[in-house]
Amino acid sequence: HGQGVGRLLFWEPSPGMQIMMRYALAVAALVGAAGCTVLGPEVGVLTGLEEARERWENTRPSSYEFAVERMCFCGVESRGPVRLRVQGTTTVERVYVDYGAPVPAEMADWFPTVDGLFDMLASALASDAHEVRATYDPVSGVPIDFWIDYIEFAADEEQGMRVTEPVQPLGGP
Repeated sequence: HGQGVGRLLFWEPSPGMQIMMRYALAVAALVGAAGCTVLGPEVGVLTGLEEARERWENTRPSSYEFAVERMCFCGVESRGPVRLRVQGTTTVERVYVDYGAPVPAEMADWFPTVDGLFDMLASALASDAHEVRATYDPVSGVPIDFWIDYIEFAADEEQGMRVTEPVQPLGGP
C-alpha cells in the first residue's frame, strides 16, 4: 500500500501533459491579471470620440439638417427616423421623415442634434457603460452609427443611433 500512495502523491505528468498544464496556468494568470485592471472605456474609443468631435467643430455648418433614427426596443414613434433642422446648436424643427408630422414635444430630446449625439457617447463613456461602439464620418466627424450597452447582462437598456440622411448645410443666417 505504501508504494501506491507514494506514486499518487509524486505523480509526474507526461511531457504533453506538462505543456497543457503550463498553458492552463498561463491562461489562468492572464485572466487573473485582467480581473485586476480598471474597467472603463478603451483608450481607442475615447480617442476616436475626441478626434471626431474636433473634426465636427472644424467643419460644422452654421445651420444644417440631417435625419437620425434611434435603435432601441421601443415603439415606432420613438424610433423615427426624424429629420432635424438646426441653427447654431438649437433645433428649430423635428419631423418624422416618413410622414412629415412634427415630433411630439415630450419625445424631442430622443432625437438630438449632432452635438447631442456626441454628448450621448461621452456620457456613456463617462458612466463606464459596458460597451460603446461608434462609427464616425471620416471628413465631418459626425457619429453616423453607434450602439451603447450600459449594463452587460441587463435587457432592453441598450440604445443606439444611426444617421439616415447625412448632414446638409442650409443657407441663411
